[in-house]
Amino acid sequence: MLYVVLIIAIVLACVACTQYFYLMFLEARSRQERRRVADLERENAELSHELENVQALLEERRRLDVDAWPELLDEGDDPSVR
Repeated sequence: MLYVVLIIAIVLACVACTQYFYLMFLEARSRQERRRVADLERENAELSHELENVQALLEERRRLDVDAWPELLDEGDDPSVR
């Protein structure tokens, strides 16, 4: 009977130890995921800022292109060009 109680105690200790180390693993994994999410959010903010800059440049370029079309059409009406 003493051996059975000793075996059960050792088995329970092993189960508790396994659960403890698994919990430590999950906590470490959670910290890594939080760090990864923070990095992705920072990268997303940088890319959003870059996208806004590019969109502003494209809008400026479109505005300049629209302003240039009447000048190009006026130059095309010159009979000496033909």
